[in-house]
Amino acid sequence: MNENPPLEKPRYFWFKRDNSAVTTFLLAATTMLVFGVSMGFILALQFVFPDLFRGTAWLVFGRLRQAHTNTVMFAFLSTGMMGLWYYIVPRLTGRKLWSETLGTFTALLWIITVIAGVVLLLMGQSQGREYAEMIYAVDIGVIVVCLSNLLNLYMTISKRVEQKLYVSLWYITGTLIWFPMLYFIGNVMWNPTTGALTGINDSIFNWFYGHNVLGLWFTTGLLAVIYYIVPRETHTPLYSHLLSLISFWGIGLFYTGVGGHHLEWAPIPYWLKTVAVAESIGMVLVVVAFMANIWLTMRGNWGRFFTSIPLRFVVTGAAAYVLVSYQGSHQALRSINLLTHFTQYVPAHAHLSLLFFSASTIMGAIYYILPRVFNIHLYSRNLANIQYAMYVVGFTFFFAGFLFVGTTQGTSWIHEGLPVWTVLPGLQPYMALRAAGGFVLWSSFLVFAFNVFATVILRKPRHFPEIPIPQPTRPQVKQTQHASEPGAAR
Repeated sequence: MNENPPLEKPRYFWFKRDNSAVTTFLLAATTMLVFGVSMGFILALQFVFPDLFRGTAWLVFGRLRQAHTNTVMFAFLSTGMMGLWYYIVPRLTGRKLWSETLGTFTALLWIITVIAGVVLLLMGQSQGREYAEMIYAVDIGVIVVCLSNLLNLYMTISKRVEQKLYVSLWYITGTLIWFPMLYFIGNVMWNPTTGALTGINDSIFNWFYGHNVLGLWFTTGLLAVIYYIVPRETHTPLYSHLLSLISFWGIGLFYTGVGGHHLEWAPIPYWLKTVAVAESIGMVLVVVAFMANIWLTMRGNWGRFFTSIPLRFVVTGAAAYVLVSYQGSHQALRSINLLTHFTQYVPAHAHLSLLFFSASTIMGAIYYILPRVFNIHLYSRNLANIQYAMYVVGFTFFFAGFLFVGTTQGTSWIHEGLPVWTVLPGLQPYMALRAAGGFVLWSSFLVFAFNVFATVILRKPRHFPEIPIPQPTRPQVKQTQHASEPGAAR
């Protein structure tokens, strides 16, 4: 019987063994996912029952909302994305990670940094700027981790076997350079006393950062993952490397200026608004190039969508990216922005980006990577299938609740001229729909976390079929039977 040998225990410190950085990042991300979405579910309940947690300071909406967004964005999504890079880069370069020890300690520093930031937000220590709420000391930790990632992954890439860079490496290397600069500028780190500028200039800087943290961090960082997983799981080469590079440079060209479309009704320079609208429409070209590339790579492979769990999640993430990009472009149009601005339509857009595009891609990649790192089977394919169905159905109702609230708010304020307070009672059924969908969505994330940790803890070994090895034999000589021998024909 052919059995897999048991996993060897490391003969040296755990943080030096292969893939220790990957597993540290990914398991931490899975843990923080549970906390982040639990905060979000509590917030959804507060929209239906505003006094549900009255008197509990750290569950006040203002504090919990900041903790929720930062936990999901940085403690879950960013942690998971960095772990995926640490898996992908060595495999596309043909080299081991430059420093496994540095990678593991980078993961630990990142986890400590973001947890400290979230705890301080719950304690009321905030800079009060969208996606830039964490205090200056935490910002320093974020920059240190970003530079550590840049050093480790760039050194790995510099020692690559294949001189040509696959497109995933283009996206990762670009993200590693762009994000530290973006974070430094967006958090106004040259002004540590306030972490902000004054007046309208601070709003311009904040939304330059607030939108590009999606475009030059999550988008570029996760498209690299999609471009890696889809060809691997379909066993098909990427349809066009040229299209992928058009998409890459298009993001660099068009995405940087779109943040101004959040300020179309603010007293910022008119030319800045026009540039934001124009670049938002230009993003359509980028998204079409990406969509065509993935669609044509999947051509003839759609049967694998139903048999491969990682591919199903990743392709769903790719479809969500196309949808959220279209929504962002049309939201930038002044006539539509007039209706949707200040409404729940805007957080609907953010949740589509973070909880459907980003989260789906990361979950699919975790399902792909962890069994390969440990050379084991996923704990339960049935659980993963159930989780996917819950995830899609739950998000659909969750997202619909946002859209109904947003469109009701916009039409009531703009077309009917109603004050805000008179519209609120009519929104409660839609808020309840969002909470109901959020419950199913929250439950799906819990199932995912259980499946991941059960996979790692129980470690169901892979059994490979026994392949018979042919033994050398002597050539047999056919002997002729004489008539005098027994049994000869008469």
